[in-house]
Parts: sequence; C-alpha cells; structure tokens
Amino acid sequence: MTPTRPALVGHRGAAALDPENTLRSFRRGVAEGSAPLECDVHLSADGQDVIIHDATLDRTAQADSPRTGAVAELTRAQLDRVLVGEGEHIPTLAEALDAAVREDGTRVPLLVEIKAPGAVERVLEVLAEEFGDGEAEAWADPSAAPAVPLSFHEEPPRRALEVAPWIPRMRTTSATSPEWWDSCRDLGVAHVGVRIADARQADVERAAELGAALNLWTARTDEELERALELGCDTITVDDPVWAAALMAKPLPA
Repeated sequence: MTPTRPALVGHRGAAALDPENTLRSFRRGVAEGSAPLECDVHLSADGQDVIIHDATLDRTAQADSPRTGAVAELTRAQLDRVLVGEGEHIPTLAEALDAAVREDGTRVPLLVEIKAPGAVERVLEVLAEEFGDGEAEAWADPSAAPAVPLSFHEEPPRRALEVAPWIPRMRTTSATSPEWWDSCRDLGVAHVGVRIADARQADVERAAELGAALNLWTARTDEELERALELGCDTITVDDPVWAAALMAKPLPA
C-alpha cells in the first residue's frame, strides 16, 4: 500500500505568511492548499464572537491601533476598530467561515478553538445560523463538516455534545494521559490533537482505536514536520503551508 500524506491545517490561517487570525491569513491558507484551517475564538463584552488568539490585544494590535484592554472588556463595535497587522481587522466567526472557501466554491473545514469557555454557546449559535441543525445537509457527512469546535478543556466539547450532537467535536492537548483519552472516548470526539514534541506511537494507536482523526501540532521546523510524518497522522498543523508542502513533496520512503 502506498503511504499517504496528511493534510495540512493552516494555523490561524497562514500565520507565518500573513497576520494571524485575519481574513487575509485565512484566504492565504486556502490559496496555499490548507484543509482544514484553524482559528481561535474569544467573547467580547457584549457576548459576540471575536477571532483572536490572545485574551488581550497587546501582542497583535498594530502600533497605530488601540493596544490595551482585554478582549472580554471591549464591545464588538470597539474591537471592530482595532487593526491587527497590515491594516487587517479582527474578524467574526461568520466572516472567517466565509473566507474558508476555495475559488471553485467548495468549502474548507474550519477548526474553531474555543479560547473563552463561554464562547462555545456563541460558536454553536453561529454554526446553526450558517449551516442549520442536525437535519441540514452540511452535517450529513461528519468527515466533511464545515466546522469543528475544539478545545484543550473538557467543558466546551461536552456542552457542544449536549446542545448540538450532530456537530463533530475535537479535543487537543500538549501531552496525553489515560484520563484524557477516557474523556475523548466519553465525548465521542471525531478528532484529537497532540503536540508534536509530546506525541508518542501509543497516541497514534489510541486515536485509531477511537476512530478519531489525529492532528499533530504545530510544525514550525523541518525536524518537527518530519517527526509528525514519521509518527503518522491525519493532519499536521503548520504556520507556513508553502514551506510544509514543499518539504512534504519529497518522496516518501518505501
């Protein structure tokens, strides 16, 4: 059997090529072949979704933009005025989903990491508005779902299971444990993620036992990408899909 290459997950779009978690970055990730993409969600002071990794604006805001304040203390209208690199604004989840589409109109799945635990309700609300409920065609094939909520914590996927069981769920972690794998089984997750440096062959085997797609994250060096490929996985998260695709284009060992 010919070995297959894992798909590339565009981390925050294409974070090494364009400002992370922006529409420009998501579109770049799509253009460079990432499938799926990954984004992060916080909540604004008025309960709206905010696509940003950090809990504050300090790291990603431009020098000529508001640089202080926690995301959770600002309204969505205030956040809309913030610039986060090369004139890009902070997107909403609906905007990120709209950007996750190829030129031919086919959709690129979006892994939606819940950063603020309370954001899961808002994420599920947006997904229902965009794609409908369990009777909708968008959710008929779990392997091709338009979006997958994910978290390092147990509560968001547990809440997603209660509210919208038709939406595939994902748990991710730095390093696994027996308890973590038990949680993945109990939550019926469709995807699991493990940090490359801490992943072991036993994790590859356990994911297969659960029937869950395995994601290894985040490859930023040749060594990290090669280790993920050697372990074997379904997807690899990368900041630079151009670099990763070039390295992966080299012939696989027989």
